[in-house]
Amino acid sequence: MEGEDRRLTYSFEVGIVGAGVAGSTCAQVLGAAGVNVALFDHSHPREKPCGGIIEDRVVKEFSIPEKFLENKVKWLITERFGFRIKIPLKPPPFLVSRKTFDYYLLQRALKNRNVKFFKEKVNHVIRRKNEWVLKTNGNISVSVKTLIGADGCPSLIRKYVFKPIPPEFLASTVGYNFQCSSAYIEKAFTKNTIEVYYSSKYAPKMGFIWIFPKRTTINVGIGGFESGRRLKCSLDKFILSHPAGGRLRSLKKTFFTHLLPIIWTENFFDLPCSGDNWALIGDAAGHVNPVSGIGIYYAMKGGALCGLAFLNGDLRLFEKYWRNEYGDELYYGANIALKFYSNGYGLLLWTRYIIESLLY
Repeated sequence: MEGEDRRLTYSFEVGIVGAGVAGSTCAQVLGAAGVNVALFDHSHPREKPCGGIIEDRVVKEFSIPEKFLENKVKWLITERFGFRIKIPLKPPPFLVSRKTFDYYLLQRALKNRNVKFFKEKVNHVIRRKNEWVLKTNGNISVSVKTLIGADGCPSLIRKYVFKPIPPEFLASTVGYNFQCSSAYIEKAFTKNTIEVYYSSKYAPKMGFIWIFPKRTTINVGIGGFESGRRLKCSLDKFILSHPAGGRLRSLKKTFFTHLLPIIWTENFFDLPCSGDNWALIGDAAGHVNPVSGIGIYYAMKGGALCGLAFLNGDLRLFEKYWRNEYGDELYYGANIALKFYSNGYGLLLWTRYIIESLLY
């Protein structure tokens, strides 16, 4: 009928906005325990603009099947201050396709009938006395008692439940996924090796360029505290002029750009990530290594710990859990981030990292 309200309404115990690695892991923990969960993400399936490096502890703690591990990274070629060196990585991390990896985690969560997936974009949140109402671009309205923001950086949910991450902590990343055959990767790239290039010529504000060969793609990107346009120009210049770029120039590519929280002051991590009926996990919480930009472990571990806090009856326990598990790593990274990327003290920290890698 004309004028009829076609809005669909639902009610759940928990609403999780963002079905990436953090949101899907949290949904799996809650769904397995019988909690009714609404999980929102309009972007699946997608190849997330990310290097896709996961640490050995991710594979072990979350039982990741071997078929998703596209490259076991035993070596790092790194270049800085005019020096180029190859060092071992112990224990070796792995490279994954974010499209297949994230989809696997989502499907693992959806095996629990208590988890309902909405391929919708949440564009408005209403806070009521004892619940949150989420409205989507598909004219769906969902009420939840507890709201969890796993919607990356910048986070819409963070704006509603707490306050946004300050813009000075938002780094830009841009890059390309180059398509090629596995035979070409074996021929043109050193086996089980990734490459990282630090240079103020290309990334003058706390950044670096990475080259990550996977199974049939090569993820190449640059991150730093400059505009995406400037970073793209720097990356293009690197590919055209640096010897490392010669292997990439003839390949077809797709462009990506993304924001990443890089926290370079310790007091940011004193801020809460949860309240009585809300929580923030993953990039939305700022839980990314401030030096390397790696955050998948913190996202998945944080998602699992957030779920555990809910099951233990007090979502605010998440503060205690994440600080005990990986808080020291984030605080340490924030403490040394500016020093690591400086020209003076940065040389000492970079050299120390190399020596420790070679010795241990």
